[in-house]
Amino acid sequence: MLQRIPGVPEILDKNRQQNSGGGGGGGANNRAERGFGSGGDQILIGGKRLAGKANSIDDTLSRISASQVSKIELIRGAASGLDVQSQGLVINITLLEGETTSTTFWRIKGLYAVGRDLAPEFLLSHSGSTGNLEYMISAERKHGQGYFDRDELIFNSADSLIDERDIAVKFTNKGYALNSNLTYSFEDGAQFRLNGLFEPIQQKNNEVQITTGNNLDHTIWDRTKDNDKWEIGGDYSRDMGILGNFKSLFVINNTTEETIIDRVRDTGATNFQYASELTDLKRTEKIFRGSFTKNLSQSQSLELGGEAAINTFDKTFNDFGRSNVIDPFVLGTSDDVEIKENRYEIFANHTYNISSNFVAQSSLTTEFSKIVADNIFADGTVSRRDTSFTYLKPRINLRYDYSDQDQLRFTAEKKVSQLDFNNFVTQFDQRTSQVKLGNTNIRPEQIWDFSIAYEHRLNNDAGSFEAEVFYRRYKDHITVVDFTEYQNIFGDPIGGEDFFALNPDLTLRDMIDFTSKSGNIDKASAHGFKLKGNLRLGFIGVHQATISVGYVYEKRREIDQFTLLSSNFDRQSDHSYTFNFRHDVTDWDFSYGIEGRLRSTHTANEINYSWPWTPGTFLQAFVEYNIYNGIKLRVEAAQDENGTGRSTLFRYNDHIRLNDLNSRDEKNHRRPKEITVSLQGTF
Repeated sequence: MLQRIPGVPEILDKNRQQNSGGGGGGGANNRAERGFGSGGDQILIGGKRLAGKANSIDDTLSRISASQVSKIELIRGAASGLDVQSQGLVINITLLEGETTSTTFWRIKGLYAVGRDLAPEFLLSHSGSTGNLEYMISAERKHGQGYFDRDELIFNSADSLIDERDIAVKFTNKGYALNSNLTYSFEDGAQFRLNGLFEPIQQKNNEVQITTGNNLDHTIWDRTKDNDKWEIGGDYSRDMGILGNFKSLFVINNTTEETIIDRVRDTGATNFQYASELTDLKRTEKIFRGSFTKNLSQSQSLELGGEAAINTFDKTFNDFGRSNVIDPFVLGTSDDVEIKENRYEIFANHTYNISSNFVAQSSLTTEFSKIVADNIFADGTVSRRDTSFTYLKPRINLRYDYSDQDQLRFTAEKKVSQLDFNNFVTQFDQRTSQVKLGNTNIRPEQIWDFSIAYEHRLNNDAGSFEAEVFYRRYKDHITVVDFTEYQNIFGDPIGGEDFFALNPDLTLRDMIDFTSKSGNIDKASAHGFKLKGNLRLGFIGVHQATISVGYVYEKRREIDQFTLLSSNFDRQSDHSYTFNFRHDVTDWDFSYGIEGRLRSTHTANEINYSWPWTPGTFLQAFVEYNIYNGIKLRVEAAQDENGTGRSTLFRYNDHIRLNDLNSRDEKNHRRPKEITVSLQGTF
């Protein structure tokens, strides 16, 4: 149902990309959000966000059948009474109430990719209601898989071809997911919802590297990750009379990961394991949020509330290696970090319906956080970082409907990013085969975000066109920073600029341990615009067909900490394009469509390399057919762009600023087309 509404498929795709795990495609690392905050999913059920984090709204939607839906509301711009604040489109799904129902949804799905076997998946979900109780319980067998390969041509600094390398990677994700959702409506109008999730998953990667040329080598990397997570979440709401409407949410979750990576070298004469990496992670989160919303008048409402998020993050990394089969393994790099973060927010949201076509929404959030991060060394000593932060986060959102079809929106907001605790811990970057050091002294990133949007909606829900201009200013921007301790030939500490002014020779450069870590820089900025169009094609005779296109230009700029030149953010493209076409031929119970994504070249810069990458194109086509009595057959063919395209990796002998090129790797990244067949129905 949602896929047929112009503009909504874009939101659904965004949710899937945010909630999907990377199977080894090499995408950018997303910072995990802890707590709820005022943002969140643009899809609500009964006007409320889902009380869950690992238990995502996208998974919940997949278990709701069309027969349970009463109506779907599209809310544009500022509006009171919503659990999220958004300057764009918010979707509110209202489910049927008050009837005794029982529905069972089932789905069988198989994924086939070139070079892989068929991977079956199963989902069984039962939902119903009796009296004041509504319930849903589901069980799913997951079996994701993938395959990608690349070939590399390696040139030395004199631009002579010295090696060729072929790399093939296979990965699988197998496991189960058990979900439950309960809703109880009290006679006084209060409502309580409870959600649960248990999901054990095992991921396996096998990477084979074959190098020919001057450096004959055959290397196999095997990775096994056991990932177990569970979550319990709920919300309670009721009318508290003179105090207003009370809403509360809570989530408690736990995630454990154990990762083992074994590296084996086969030179023909010998076959031995030369390295092993062990990573253990335990992450917990406890979130509690409550608020009162009261109508001050017919045109004004005020929400007051608070949120507490208690988080722990314990991660260890150990890297062992040896030179030949008779040597014992020696610990090369070890890192053990234990983190506890307490975050608190108090907030006030005010909505003022100034007139029938002008709404102003303002909010002020005060965030308090305390982070204690312990580096635990092998001898048992501890280096502790104990830091507290306080931030004021104002926001104003204006919505003006100057006609039934035209809307203007303005938003100004102070945001504070949440730290990615993975940056606190040392890890091995498999893409470049080098260790990245952790840094426990990173500060949150502060962003002032300004945007103006104009939207025109066609008559009879025939579509819409939207244009948005935005500007973002960053303080304490998080990027990769030079942490090298520079010195002169006599061993005296000097600054980086003084070091490079010496035009250092090889002797001095060999004395320096060039070091980089994630860290903060003073400022950065981004500006650009977004264009979106959604159109029903009935006016050209293609009834029940919709097409959506989008273009985003975002120029993000920071000062590269190694070259001192203005550069784009790490692995971020200036240009991105999307399109989506869908045609529902209801007379034949048949649907088909195609969608795609394309991004421009992006670059990753480090202290010893520069890596421009032109990504591939994502394409997906599907056909659906209702075979009999609601049993639907769906076939998808997809070409994933994640980790595909062409790139050039420029490796330098030490610091990139010295411009001493070691090698140039020309890489061609490929993924095969994937075909997914699913059969689903409801009874």
